[in-house]
Amino acid sequence: MQTLRQLSGGSGGAAGAARGARTLPGERVRDWPGTAVRGLTEGFYGTPWTREQRLAQLDFMGRTKQNRYLYAPGDDLYRQARWREPYPADQRADFRALAARAKANHVTLAWAVSPGQAMCMASDKDVRDLTRKIDAMWALGVRAFQLQFQDVSYSEWHCERDAETFGRGPEAAAKAQARVADAVAAHLAARHPGAEPLTLMPTEYFQDGTTAYRAALSARLDRRVQVAWTGVGVVPKTITGRELAGVRAVFGPHPLVTMDNYPVNDFAQDRIFLGPYTGRQPAVATGSAALLGTAMEQPAASRIPLFTAADYAWNPRAYQPHASWLAAIDDLADGDPKARGALRALAGNDASSVLGAEESAYLRPLMDDLWRARATTDLTRTDASARRLRAAFGVMREAPRRLSGSALDREVRPWIEKLGLYGEAGEAAVDMLRAQAHGDGAAAWRASSSS
Repeated sequence: MQTLRQLSGGSGGAAGAARGARTLPGERVRDWPGTAVRGLTEGFYGTPWTREQRLAQLDFMGRTKQNRYLYAPGDDLYRQARWREPYPADQRADFRALAARAKANHVTLAWAVSPGQAMCMASDKDVRDLTRKIDAMWALGVRAFQLQFQDVSYSEWHCERDAETFGRGPEAAAKAQARVADAVAAHLAARHPGAEPLTLMPTEYFQDGTTAYRAALSARLDRRVQVAWTGVGVVPKTITGRELAGVRAVFGPHPLVTMDNYPVNDFAQDRIFLGPYTGRQPAVATGSAALLGTAMEQPAASRIPLFTAADYAWNPRAYQPHASWLAAIDDLADGDPKARGALRALAGNDASSVLGAEESAYLRPLMDDLWRARATTDLTRTDASARRLRAAFGVMREAPRRLSGSALDREVRPWIEKLGLYGEAGEAAVDMLRAQAHGDGAAAWRASSSS
């Protein structure tokens, strides 16, 4: 079974040939050894994407065999505190455009709603209001839904009737959430039989093992409802097959949707995470009903790690992170060799994250080689090593110009400008070290003064 990288012709031609790797209508679930549903969540806190950015992301998803886009911006009040209200006309038009582009790319448009902070769970009227909002989103082209209760208190209700009906504490919260989810699942089955299974994001979405809340939720939840989790931890470094099996045992018959909080960066807004998807065992993909990466606020930059996550989800046993990462960069460069070099420099120097990856992955091998060469008396070897490192710094210095005007440039300009300054300083440092190796103190001084 091929990987996306192989389907795209290897690391040299991902941008062009990956367009032939589109998910096809009627494709059988087991035509691939990964998970049937692969995609991304727009779920970060910060400035939501524009219509144009979302449309471009759907095109990216189409050519990388991703088939689920979950709309869940952290700052969209119309899916949270104001969930009862219809979206304004311009946003309704946005959803129609997204639905049309999603359909063209064989992507299911999904919408998440978080009603728990402004809902009386025991109220039939509030449940009807919720299903009415879901019907309105269906009319706009949404075909999958997620209920999110991750921020709901165990002890604070929004109406006295909830306390009287369910009581208080973890089990009471589980009963209330199951009631709402079951009603929505039944409504979808009756009113929209073509809808994808409802997903529930529970209050305990990252814990390990059985709890009173989880046991009560599993016992009462309609078997049609899928349960979302993020792994053990909100942003886990690793997710293992054993951990997934443990959560599956807790939730019994309910399929798991793995909503991985990578490469999202809203908890570290001074950083961008451009390294490949790592630390997830193959069983996480094969054992999940869906696997969704959570994008950064920067949509184009997110495509590098999300490409690799899609590659993993398609065929986790054949997944090669570094090769997939290079193919992702080629895809974003879209055939421009100068942009490709600049992107490799940027992504290599912003590859580290909670998942791991070595800091300055782009430079470290070249730097290590130069230090080893300097430990010898072979000036020819030292000069050759210095030239390679200096060339790499030169690409960094040129990156702001090479990426100027691109969508990526507009998103990550501060990081690109810093990369350029690092490249300029690095060139001067290499010149100084090379002059020192040749015993040319004056040249070394001039190089050190220029940095």
